[in-house]
Amino acid sequence: MYAKKITAGAAMAILLATACSKIPDSDNSLFGNYDQTAMLNNIGNQVLLAGITRFSGSAAATATAVSAFASNPAAETLTSAQTAWQKLSQDWAAAAPFNIGPMNANLISGAVDEWPANRDKIEKSILAQSKATNVGADAKGLKGLEYLLFDKNGNAAVLAKYAGDNADKRKAFLNSVAQDVAAKAAYLQNAWNTGYLDAFATAKGNDVSSSASQMVNAIAFYLDNIKTLKIGNPIGMGIKINDNRPHPDKIEYAIAEESLSTMKANVQAMKTAFDGGAGQGLDDLLNYVKAQKNGQNLSAVVDKQFDEAVAKLNAINPPYGVAVETQTQQVKDVFNSLKILISYFKVDVANRLGVTITFSDTDGD
Repeated sequence: MYAKKITAGAAMAILLATACSKIPDSDNSLFGNYDQTAMLNNIGNQVLLAGITRFSGSAAATATAVSAFASNPAAETLTSAQTAWQKLSQDWAAAAPFNIGPMNANLISGAVDEWPANRDKIEKSILAQSKATNVGADAKGLKGLEYLLFDKNGNAAVLAKYAGDNADKRKAFLNSVAQDVAAKAAYLQNAWNTGYLDAFATAKGNDVSSSASQMVNAIAFYLDNIKTLKIGNPIGMGIKINDNRPHPDKIEYAIAEESLSTMKANVQAMKTAFDGGAGQGLDDLLNYVKAQKNGQNLSAVVDKQFDEAVAKLNAINPPYGVAVETQTQQVKDVFNSLKILISYFKVDVANRLGVTITFSDTDGD
C-alpha cells in the first residue's frame, strides 16, 4: 500500500547542512532578507521534532502496555494496551506526513505503517516463532498491532487467541512487534536530536534539497495519499478501485476504527507545519514574497482550505467503515476539498516559492 510513498520519498534528496546565516541568501534572491533559519528552526523543533518525540514516547508506552498484557492476558491489561495503541496511532498520524530526512532515508514510514496488514503472514510468523525484525512490513507495525490487539467480535475474541493453542508464540510475536515500533521511533527521535534538526534548519533556499522544497513536497504528497488511498479507494474513486461503489474493507483502520480520527490528525499536523504553530511557518514565507490568489494572501487561502477539509471530516459520523456506505456524499466532500488543497500546494505554493514538485499525484490532478 505504501510502496508509492517510499518511491516518491526516495526522490526527495536528504537535506544537506549549510551555514547558518541571517543575511540574504546569495543563491536565492527570491527570499531576500527573510530569516529562513529562524522559520526552519521553528518548524523543525516545535512541529516536526515535537511530533516525533510524542510518537516515540507513545511507542515506548505501547511496548510497556503490550508487555503487561502478554504477561497477564486479561480484560484490564488488554484495554490498557488498546488505549496505548490508540494514542500511538494518533501520534504517528501527526508525524507520518513528513517523510523526510531519517524517516525517509531509513524507510521507517513503510516499516511502521504498511497497510493493510497481511493477516496470513502474521499468523504464519507466529507459528514460525519469527521476530518482527525478520518479517515483512505488512506483518508488523501499527497495523500488525491493530490485528493482534483488536477483533471485530470484541475483546473476548482477542483474549481467546491468547489463551488457546500457540498462545505463548502469539504473545512473543506481539511483544516483538511492539518493541520493533518502539525501537524505530526511538531511532528517529535520536537522529533528529543528534544532527538532523540542524541540517533541516540550515538547508535554506528553494532547490530540491532545501527544507522548503522538502516540506511543500511532503505535504502535497501526503494530502494526495489521504485523498486517494484513505478516502478514494473506500468510496470507489481511487486509483486501484474506481467503480463509484463503497468498499468499507479498504479503510485504513478496518478493525479498530481509528480511520477518521487519524485522518483529522494527519490534516491538522500539516496545517500546523504550514502555519508554524505559534511561530514562523511556510505561510510567513509566502507572505514575505507577497503571494496572492484571487486578491487574497495565498497563505490565508491555503489556511481556509485546510480548515474546510477538517470541517468536512468532522461532518462524517463514525465509524468510518459505515460512513463510506451511508454518508457517501460527505466523504466525497472531503475528497473534493483535499483535491483543491493539493492543487494549491502543487501549483500556487510551489510556483510562488520557486519549488519544484518532485512527484506526480495518482490521478493527474
